Amino acid sequence: MKKIIALIALLTFAGAPVFAQKYASVNAKRANIRSCAGTKCSIKWYAWKYTPVIMVKTNEDKSWVLVKDFEGFSGWISADLLSPAGGMSAKVDLNVRQDPSASAEIVCTVEKGYPFKYLAKKGKWIQVVDDPADPKAGQCKGWVYNANLWGFFKQ
Repeated sequence: MKKIIALIALLTFAGAPVFAQKYASVNAKRANIRSCAGTKCSIKWYAWKYTPVIMVKTNEDKSWVLVKDFEGFSGWISADLLSPAGGMSAKVDLNVRQDPSASAEIVCTVEKGYPFKYLAKKGKWIQVVDDPADPKAGQCKGWVYNANLWGFFKQ
């Protein structure tokens, strides 16, 4: 009997979905990151479109995901606000350049944490584009040295 109980426990544990660490990016203009899984939970911080996150775990019905950003901040986000599309965050204040070169013209400057959509890779440079909150501000599109970014892209 003890062997049967141990076997059932082992199968239950082995059959349980294991949430491997995976990346996602926010697909809404602005998403609320909450203290628990639900709209009645307090908002801890906001994430902007293309913000990359690590998915840590889900709630029981997989409608909410516990996420962590590049600085280690964590909270819950509605699963339908996440996308598998690539996203990048600036690890430092940085210049976005017209071409993949440190001597290329600067097209825009952004602050640490600024989110971008991944477009392409050329050597150690990543081409990115943003989705500005204010469309009148204009889009920031260009190249950033990869050491200055945190995130992921599909290969």
